Amino acid sequence: MESSQPDYTALRLENIAITFRDQPVLTSATWGVQTGDRIGLVGANGAGKTTQLRILSGELEPTAGDVVKSHKDLRVAMLRQEFIDEIDLSRTLREEFMSVFTEEAEIMAQLHEAEEQLGKMTGEDSDAMQEVLDRMAKLQNKADSKNVNALESRVSKIMDLMGFDPEEGDFTVSMFSGGWKMRIGLGKVLLKDPNILVSDCASIVLLLASFKTH
Repeated sequence: MESSQPDYTALRLENIAITFRDQPVLTSATWGVQTGDRIGLVGANGAGKTTQLRILSGELEPTAGDVVKSHKDLRVAMLRQEFIDEIDLSRTLREEFMSVFTEEAEIMAQLHEAEEQLGKMTGEDSDAMQEVLDRMAKLQNKADSKNVNALESRVSKIMDLMGFDPEEGDFTVSMFSGGWKMRIGLGKVLLKDPNILVSDCASIVLLLASFKTH
């Protein structure tokens, strides 16, 4: 189920129910978040708080009920303590942040490959050359739509927001402490530009609240 309004972001659970191993975990859960909201779920351990967040983020499908989105391409990020485990310790800090842009990197790799292919052509096969040129034009349009030229700038802004100095961009991730690795993981999530952030970890929420908003 989906609704649509301009300049408005909202995500809502409507009469959500979910069952694990024939045991009901949630029944008729109804609540939501919208632009400007900061909401905390309070309840006993095992009450289904994380389950609701996982449903909101799309990680779990409910047994019954609807997840209502303000628009179909709404981006939800789930922040967990475990996202530190996804960090590559051998990369530099800047490389680790840039690793978020997998789709953009693939586009640029294909464009580079096409450029190399074009450079090896002699011009004798004009049809093949035109085919490569057409492919390059399509790839360039994709790159422009992804604003790939701004990726380095976005990473620099996130580094600053997370409290890193510019020169630390060349440090390997392994050099940073656990707390700073958490900032790296959080920065990577923010680079994905989610509309809604949800978290089941209080320390991450407190860390996020300590930063200045864009």
